[in-house]
Amino acid sequence: MIERKEMDWRTGNNGVDCGVFTMHHMETYKGEKTPWVTGFVKEDEVNNRQNSQLHLLRHRYLSKSILSEHNMHRELIIKKENAFDKRPDKERYMKDLENIIPARLSAFIGKE
Repeated sequence: MIERKEMDWRTGNNGVDCGVFTMHHMETYKGEKTPWVTGFVKEDEVNNRQNSQLHLLRHRYLSKSILSEHNMHRELIIKKENAFDKRPDKERYMKDLENIIPARLSAFIGKE
């Protein structure tokens, strides 16, 4: 029988990190007999600590995927990253991503 676990770190405002939560849950879940320790703090905790945790995990999982020897596109991605790193306007471009990504996402899914 499927049982939904009650988790202190369950979110009410985050609808985009379900994959990150799932991957981290698969890493940390040890079964029913031991307490489940994920390290996640509650969503509404001061200073957005959960967002910082999720950012770190996104970075970790993405890095492992990109740099994996099983990634067929690894060499191409590394070449593109090296070329990007040499761009003189990379800092301005990275700051613009905070505006570009939400606009592209809303255009893709068709809502704000």
